[in-house]
Amino acid sequence: MPFKLFDYQQRIVDETRQKIGQGNNGVLIVSPPGSGKSVIIAEIARLTVSKGGRILFFVHRQELVNQIVKSFQKQDVDLMNCTIMTVGKVANRLDHLPKPNLIICDESQHSRAKTYLKIFKYYSDVPRLGFSGSPWRMNGAGFDDIYSAMVKGPTVKWLIEHKKLSPYKYYSVTLFNDEKLKKSSTGDYTNQSVSDSAKPTLYGDIVKTWMDKAFGQRTIVYAHDTQHSKQIAAEFRKAGISAKHCDSKTPSDERKRIMSDFRKGKITVLCNFGLVDEGYDVKECTCCVIARPTESLVFDIQATMRCMRYLPNKMATIIDHAANYTRFGLPDTPRQWSLEGRPKKKRQNNTKSIPVKTCPNCFAVVPTQCRVCPQCGNEIKYDADGMEIDETANIEKVGEFKLTTDYSKIQTARKKPEDAQSYKELLEIAKARGYKAGWAYVQAKRLKMVN
Repeated sequence: MPFKLFDYQQRIVDETRQKIGQGNNGVLIVSPPGSGKSVIIAEIARLTVSKGGRILFFVHRQELVNQIVKSFQKQDVDLMNCTIMTVGKVANRLDHLPKPNLIICDESQHSRAKTYLKIFKYYSDVPRLGFSGSPWRMNGAGFDDIYSAMVKGPTVKWLIEHKKLSPYKYYSVTLFNDEKLKKSSTGDYTNQSVSDSAKPTLYGDIVKTWMDKAFGQRTIVYAHDTQHSKQIAAEFRKAGISAKHCDSKTPSDERKRIMSDFRKGKITVLCNFGLVDEGYDVKECTCCVIARPTESLVFDIQATMRCMRYLPNKMATIIDHAANYTRFGLPDTPRQWSLEGRPKKKRQNNTKSIPVKTCPNCFAVVPTQCRVCPQCGNEIKYDADGMEIDETANIEKVGEFKLTTDYSKIQTARKKPEDAQSYKELLEIAKARGYKAGWAYVQAKRLKMVN
């Protein structure tokens, strides 16, 4: 029995079919990550196949191919009338594949690549649909020569308000020096310059911030290269947290096992490089740690929203260690998508044009007009000129705990009095928190551990 689509998903299907019916040979569907693109794709495929048509679907990763096959099966799509492959396999088999009646391409921000264009040219008379949560190229190139029409889904703000995406808390504890960053020919920062810009305390601070803001949450960490990811995973394990590294070069069987263990909760922290920033859905993931600066809006959107898949009562936590929000805003920042290219211009890495700021007490990113932080209740003070006064500028801290490499101390400080089995344990909690022994005595009396 096919899934019944949400109203906004059905609207996208109807508008897309209308655009094709109007003679548009290419239609780009733009809808935020987590809005159910696979369901929409499967429904369009089902309608096409049910009328005797044939589908050609391709995407750039095998994991995404496997996911869409499952979506097609759930939507009762006859797979005998579908060709579902990675883009590379399709490009190498064009002379042998049955001609489709409709081409569907997912993650279409990649559709300017040579392999995609080769397929589009070969099937120039076949209508094509592209799907993307972020149709944006770092070089400013547009898509109007590939797609002639666009269908837009709902905004991130609307999806949060209507319980289709989870709300989020966004923290930024910057661990990189932007002045040392250098761009490569691709437009993003070079791995070497990212390494050079990292603060000496990078690895420990990533773990300490996570322990303060997202302790125990199933988390995906985005690193800037493989070695960086492996070192972060090692630092988490040093702190007693179950963590694994994975990337595209990890052996297939091992990668599948790691991904499966993360889905099941056997692994708390999944550290990766270039692997799970597109199309990887684990609703139980509630936290994303961005441990790399980037000039890619596509990466920023895909990575920060990976933890926002909806579950009832879920609150996602995003920890941005590179202040990428100063470049792109937040997940629900309004965006104007277009098929046309955009002129190149130098990007200024500051928050002047983005109406958000960081609370100096808990590091939550909040609206500029806030006078009281909605996360920690801290009053954000201003001087006579209206400038924010950062009273913690010279205090090395993360939230309520002073930075320390003693992870066991942080874990002790996080314990609730009710977790203590004895008065001695209460004294240990008090010491870890920097409280006086009297606090432990009051708690012990309350819990009837002492007379």
